[in-house]
Amino acid sequence: MTTAPCTGLSCRPDGISAGMSTDVGGVAAAPDASATLPVLKLLKVVCGGGSCVPDDGRSCASYSPPPSRDPGASDTDAGAGGSDDASSDLDGGLDGGRGTDVDGSFSRPTQPEMAPSAYACQLVAAGGGLERACAAAGTRQVDEACTSSLDCEPGLGCVGSVRSGRCLPYCCGLDDNTCASGHYCAQRPLRSAELGELDGPLVPVCDRAENCSLGEPADCSGEHCVGAAGTACSVVRSDGTTACVHEGDSVAGGPCPCKWGYHCSQATTPATCVKTCELNTPSSCGSGGVCQSTPQLPEGWGTCVGASTDQMP
Repeated sequence: MTTAPCTGLSCRPDGISAGMSTDVGGVAAAPDASATLPVLKLLKVVCGGGSCVPDDGRSCASYSPPPSRDPGASDTDAGAGGSDDASSDLDGGLDGGRGTDVDGSFSRPTQPEMAPSAYACQLVAAGGGLERACAAAGTRQVDEACTSSLDCEPGLGCVGSVRSGRCLPYCCGLDDNTCASGHYCAQRPLRSAELGELDGPLVPVCDRAENCSLGEPADCSGEHCVGAAGTACSVVRSDGTTACVHEGDSVAGGPCPCKWGYHCSQATTPATCVKTCELNTPSSCGSGGVCQSTPQLPEGWGTCVGASTDQMP
């Protein structure tokens, strides 16, 4: 989740720092242009460096790839060009950074009717991490099958397990409302044609929440279980949305992410884990504890107050 103070997906909402940039419409803002430009966007560090915003389908709308040095060559790789090797800048040098290979070699697509752009800001693997760069956009929409992010509409990335890639919206922004209601910002493996059946790096995308019960045990098995093996039901948004995710290691008082049965509370800085409890079960907080309701948890659930860790069941 991406509430402030941010505790997930390598968030750093503390200003401009390593791996984070100040972006406006896909191009770094000039110091004297702030009065006429949109609000600056801070992005998760995990989304890497670059000068475009993956969440914004218009971020690369005005992008044009540099002309190829070979007069007979076609426009390929949506931003590669001006170099004879395979590591030319994907975003046309907007950020002055080192470029990376894109997913195979693709001719410049014909812009479909009503499409926001023939190019999109994509996350691409680079030196063991990720970079943001303008690349060719496809026409596949949310939840449609894909083999590479170049298949997807602007604002979407291709993620998922091998032969099960889906186009999902990026959620690189530091905002709990980046994803639509009923969805949450999750890390999923990037699909790439050049990697074949190998998973790419994890990238943040908006996936559908299961709205599971916090009472469902971790690693639940059986026909009535909602989550997959190895997951636990946890709150993933500040509005109480729940999903089945891999649990953390911390209990009450520890740093997030938390084990099953605990909630990552933003009431402290940094955020810490607090024990969850059922409001209609007073004994769920042990001796001396009280189960107190909170708007960050689903109806019927609260957090334990007034009890030490060793007093809790």
